[in-house]
Amino acid sequence: MQDIKAISNYGVMFTPALVVDGVVKVAGKIPKVEEIKEWIK
Repeated sequence: MQDIKAISNYGVMFTPALVVDGVVKVAGKIPKVEEIKEWIK
């Protein structure tokens, strides 16, 4: 997503960020592959 307004609706202030099922999982860093795998199970 690149729409700043939509991103700010999630309260994300830093990029990169990842939202899964409407929940911010990480912001301001690149998560490890293992973390991402857990979030999308």
